[in-house]
Amino acid sequence: MQPPSQQDPTPILSGMVPKSKQQSSMGAPSTNATAALVLSLLGIIGIFFYGLGIFLLIPGLILANRALLITNQFPNHPDAVMAKDAKFCAQIGIGIFIAMIILVVVGGLLFVWAWNQSTIF
Repeated sequence: MQPPSQQDPTPILSGMVPKSKQQSSMGAPSTNATAALVLSLLGIIGIFFYGLGIFLLIPGLILANRALLITNQFPNHPDAVMAKDAKFCAQIGIGIFIAMIILVVVGGLLFVWAWNQSTIF
């Protein structure tokens, strides 16, 4: 094995330079996948504070979808996994929000029904 300074220069001169991971990812445009993931995770936490997390989940889902549009165009984009995770977290958070709304409505209806049952007798 020759030291790097004594290697054969013909592949470099002929244009056959091996691409490293850093070179292949440098051409990919940046995305807001990190912001989408942060908004989605904070939104899930915020759901349990009077449902206010929905105001973070919706922008997180929008940013995740935009990031996925970009990452799907470039194979091996470094933000692809983060964009998918952000979309998944936002969808889970919105599902929790909808379940909580249904739970509150059903609980309110049962309370009104039980109140009416107790006043009849």
